[in-house]
Amino acid sequence: MASVELPVRFSRLSPSRAGLPILILIAGLFCTALAVIQLRSLVREAEQARFAAITEERAGAVSDRIDTYVALLRGMAGFFAASGEVTAGEFKSYFDRLRLTELYPGVQGMGYIARVPLAERDVFAARVRTSIDSDFRIWPEGDRDFYAPIVFLLPEDQRNHSAIGFDMATEPNRLAAMQQATETTIRATTAKVMLGERTNQNPQPGFQIFVPLYATPNGAVPATVEERRATASGWIYSPFRAPELFAKAFELRGRESEIDYAVYDGPSVDEEKLLYRSSTQGAPDADYSATKTLDAAGRQWTIVMRNTDFFVRDSNRAIIPFIAAGGLLTTFILFAAGWAQASATQAAEKAQEQLHELNLSLEDRVEERTAQLETAHGALESLNRNLETIVAVRTADLQEANQEIQRFAYIVSHDLRSPLVNVMGFTSELDIARTEIAKFYSEAVAKNPELENKDAKSAIEVDLPESIEFIRSSTAKMDRLINAILRLSREGRRVLSPEPLKMNELLHTISRSIQHQTAEVGATVEIGELPEIVSDRLAVEQVFSNLIENAVKYLAPDRPGQIRVRGGVEGGMVAITVEDNGRGIAPADHSRIFDLFRRAGTQDRPGEGIGLAHVRALVRRLGGNITVKSTLGEGSTFRVTLPKTLKATTEGTA
Repeated sequence: MASVELPVRFSRLSPSRAGLPILILIAGLFCTALAVIQLRSLVREAEQARFAAITEERAGAVSDRIDTYVALLRGMAGFFAASGEVTAGEFKSYFDRLRLTELYPGVQGMGYIARVPLAERDVFAARVRTSIDSDFRIWPEGDRDFYAPIVFLLPEDQRNHSAIGFDMATEPNRLAAMQQATETTIRATTAKVMLGERTNQNPQPGFQIFVPLYATPNGAVPATVEERRATASGWIYSPFRAPELFAKAFELRGRESEIDYAVYDGPSVDEEKLLYRSSTQGAPDADYSATKTLDAAGRQWTIVMRNTDFFVRDSNRAIIPFIAAGGLLTTFILFAAGWAQASATQAAEKAQEQLHELNLSLEDRVEERTAQLETAHGALESLNRNLETIVAVRTADLQEANQEIQRFAYIVSHDLRSPLVNVMGFTSELDIARTEIAKFYSEAVAKNPELENKDAKSAIEVDLPESIEFIRSSTAKMDRLINAILRLSREGRRVLSPEPLKMNELLHTISRSIQHQTAEVGATVEIGELPEIVSDRLAVEQVFSNLIENAVKYLAPDRPGQIRVRGGVEGGMVAITVEDNGRGIAPADHSRIFDLFRRAGTQDRPGEGIGLAHVRALVRRLGGNITVKSTLGEGSTFRVTLPKTLKATTEGTA
C-alpha cells in the first residue's frame, strides 16, 4: 500500500485541547478492531454455509447419478420381460438407443448375466456358441450348483469382450449382490471389487449394480422369496470403475475444484474399503470437512470431503486486510484532522491574545489560506483513491456473480437431463406395453366377439399412440432446449482466440454450406467486398451463419429470395449488414427478438427462440453491437458492428 503523507504539523497542544483528538484516535481504533472481528465472523459463517451447500450438492450428484443408472438397468430389464427372449442384435439396438457412453459418462457398460443350472451348462454354452459367439465358454471351469456367465456386455471394446463367459457366481461379493437382488426384487450393489483383475485389464477398484430377471409369464415378480429363487433366470447389470465414475460425478465444470474427497464402501472410513480418493484428500491444513453417507442402490457409502485452497481463494477473506487498513487510515486521518483543528483553535486563541501586540501582514494570511487549501486538496485525493478501490471491488463482485450465473445455467440444464432420460425410457416401455395390450385385446376379441368394446379399441389404437407420440415430441423439444442452454453456457465460458479473418472467404464458405437450402427455396446470396478483421473465428462464423440461415428460413413465399451482405470500416469498428426481402418483423417485436425464448411473427418454422439471443451474446463478447431495421412484409436488415482488432482474453465471460 502506498504511504500517505498527512498535511498536518503535530504541534504541541495543551492537555485540554489534546483530549478530543486522542478520544477520536481511541474510538477509531476500537471501531476498526470491532469491524475486523465482526467481518471475520461473517466470512467464517458464509464459508461454512457455502461449504455445506457444496458438499450437499456433490453428494446429491453422486446419488442422482446412481439413481439414473438404476433406472437405465430397470428399462433394460423391462425390455427383457416384455420380449421374453432377447437376441444379441435386439440387445445391441436397445443399448445403442440409450447412448450410454455419450450421455452417462462413468459407466463401463451394460450387460446380461444368465442363471444356468449345472444340468443345463453344456446345452446352454452350445446354444450361445451357435447363435451368438462361436468362441463362448463359461470360465473358470469346474462343477458348481449353478453358473452365472456374462452373455452380453456392451460397448464392444477389448476390456468388455475379455469378460464374456466369466461366471460371476465364483466371486463372493458379486454372488451376494446377485442373490440379494433376486430375493428383494430390486437393485443391489456389490461391495468393493477390483474390476479387470482376472483379465489383467488395468485393475481398478469399483462396484457393480444388478437388477433381477425371472422366468415367469411377462417377467412378473414372484410373490415369495422361495418362488423368486426358483424362477430366477438372470440379471441385467452394469460395472463401474470408481475413478472414472467419481471423476465425472465431481467434475470441475470449467474451474478448479473447491473440495477434495474420498469415497469408502460401507458406513465407516476404512482404508481397505477405499473406492476413490482425489489428489490431496486428507490435507492437514483444511479449514472445513464433512463426512456424509448415502444409499448407493441398496449399499451404504461414506464420503469424506475437505476444502482446497481454491475454496479459500473464492471467499471474502481477502477483503479483511483492506478493511483493516482502510479503518486505520480513516482513523489516523480523523485524528490528524482533529489535532489540526485543535491546533488551529489554540493558535487562534493565541493570535487573539497577541492581536494588540502583532499586526499580521497580508502575506501571512495568504499562507494560512494556502495551507488550508492544500489540506482540503489532500483530503479530496484520499477520497478519490477510496472511490477507485470501491469501484474495483464492485467490478470484481459483478464478475463473480456473472460466473455464478453461468455455472448455475450449466448445472440446471445438466441435471434436467437425468429425469428427461427416465421419461424417454419409460415412454418406450409404455409403447411396448401398449403393443402387448393391443395384441391381447385382438386375440381376446377373436375368441370372444362379445368382448369387443369400441371405447377400449379406440383407446388402444388411437388415444394411447397419440399420447405416447405427444410425450415423445415434448421430451424431444425439452432435449433440444436443454442442449441449447448448454451451448449458451459453454459459449459464455469459452476463451476467445483472435486471429486474422478474411471476411469475404468466411462468408462465401457459409453461403456454400447452406447452398442446398437456398436452392430448395430459389433464393440467392450476394456478398459484397468486406473488410478483414482480427477476431474469434468460431464466434464470428456462428453469428453470420445464424443471421443468413434465419434470412433463408423466413423468406416471403410470394417472391424470389434475395439476401445481400455488405460491409465497411467506421473508425476502429467494422460494420457488416445482412439484408433480406423476406417476411419482415413487426415494429412491436424489434426490441424482443433478441430476448431468450422469444419468437416473432407466425410460428410455422422450427426453432426454440434462442438463435438471436445467442447472436447478441456472441457479438457483445466480441466487443460489438447488433441492431435491426425491418418493415413487416418487406424485409429485414441486421447490422453487426465489431472491432477491427479484438484483444485476446484469458477467460470466458458472458
